[in-house]
Amino acid sequence: MKAIRVVPETIKPVGPKKKRTIFGEPIDFRGLRFAPVNEQGVVYLFGMISHELGYLIESVRTSFPDCEGKRCSDKQNNQWEHITIEFEYRSSHFKDHGHDPNQCDVVVCWIHDWDDCPVEVLELRDAIRYL
Repeated sequence: MKAIRVVPETIKPVGPKKKRTIFGEPIDFRGLRFAPVNEQGVVYLFGMISHELGYLIESVRTSFPDCEGKRCSDKQNNQWEHITIEFEYRSSHFKDHGHDPNQCDVVVCWIHDWDDCPVEVLELRDAIRYL
């Protein structure tokens, strides 16, 4: 049986425009079917894997910085350091939101698109490839 190809330009909406839910690319990662499309998706995904990435989370909030926790800085001596985390969909949103780089240790994002970011960046899109 031959597949039918639908050209999007040929589809004409009927009636009032209905609000549609937007999804990211299919990733099928541990029950998360689609990639994040906003900061809340980043928060959720980080929560799923933070422990595996070596983070112990103490608090999450809506004010800057979004998260505080610890991460292992010396596995041999089992020493941990306090860190602050800001969640963003894109790393460049950190700059767009006017956040102070001196008050944040790590930007956790889905897409790292800020080459000169003065803060350490954890790009989840890349990190989940290793999990």
